[in-house]
Amino acid sequence: MKMRFVVAMSMATLGWVAQAHAHGDVGSNQGQCLMKIGPDTMTFTGYQPLKSREQFCDDIPDAGPTIITLDAQQDELRDMNLEMRVVRDVGQKDPNENAEANTEYYSPPKKYRTGTLTFDHNFPVQGKFIGVVTAKSDDGSKEYRAVFPFAVGLTETKNITIALFFGLLGLVGFGLWYKSQFVDKKKAA
Repeated sequence: MKMRFVVAMSMATLGWVAQAHAHGDVGSNQGQCLMKIGPDTMTFTGYQPLKSREQFCDDIPDAGPTIITLDAQQDELRDMNLEMRVVRDVGQKDPNENAEANTEYYSPPKKYRTGTLTFDHNFPVQGKFIGVVTAKSDDGSKEYRAVFPFAVGLTETKNITIALFFGLLGLVGFGLWYKSQFVDKKKAA
């Protein structure tokens, strides 16, 4: 009985690790949202000024006007041409697959000497998207790419799913505890 509970908890933990990895090259470290691009990193910050003052670093809470800022942490990226593309996730294996038809936002390659790339975009609908940041040296000898899937306006559904999962997990745990404390002891007596 206890073994089943341990197996269930292990499966749940593996599911959460897989979900955390699902955001591709974007993650959080000491309160900062970091994006790995080649050997370098960029900070990633987004917010929706018409909705709230809260910042986010993975999924965008709602459809609507959104401001996203990427800031290069190393000088190498400041000397490279940076390109940003957001494509609709239509189940493609590679974000470059039919990129022109699926592009939601595009910023052509350009040097950002300050290291900060900021873009405003009005996401008209909820859905799944893929962000692609490409850094390329002038001579083409170096090219780095960061790919990160994200959702727009689907966070509430995700939060409800998480709450239901943990609620159900709590009920199962309580049921196992109750059974071992009361039902099994009555049968033994």
